[in-house]
Amino acid sequence: MNTKRWLLASVAVFVVIGVLEFLIHGVLLSDMYKQTASLWRSEAEMQKMMWVFWVGILVFAPFFALIYVKGYEKGKPGLGQGFRYGLYAGAMLSVMNSFGWYVLLPIPLALAFYWFLAIMVEFIAAGVAAGLIYHE
Repeated sequence: MNTKRWLLASVAVFVVIGVLEFLIHGVLLSDMYKQTASLWRSEAEMQKMMWVFWVGILVFAPFFALIYVKGYEKGKPGLGQGFRYGLYAGAMLSVMNSFGWYVLLPIPLALAFYWFLAIMVEFIAAGVAAGLIYHE
């Protein structure tokens, strides 16, 4: 394993997930969150706890990259391997996560579907980032 490239891939995954989380949830889905405001913590309360969110991504990113590294196939392009890895990881987790929350919370089905799409996009983008950076 190339530790330096793994660390760089981890940073890239962290940045990609962080940026996409902001764009998807802070911009694209903000109106839907406002329509369902009674279900969520207040904006002020969320802001106080945002450090927990960032720590979660900070822990997630190196493990996501590590799993990519362990499955890395020499001689194959990183872009394709990263895309495939992100697609598999996203498909595995997005259905369970997004529709699981639909069962637990009184959210519109559309929001669960958007969460499904968001997770797919984030994981594919994170996989591509890891794939473009990590190679031996």
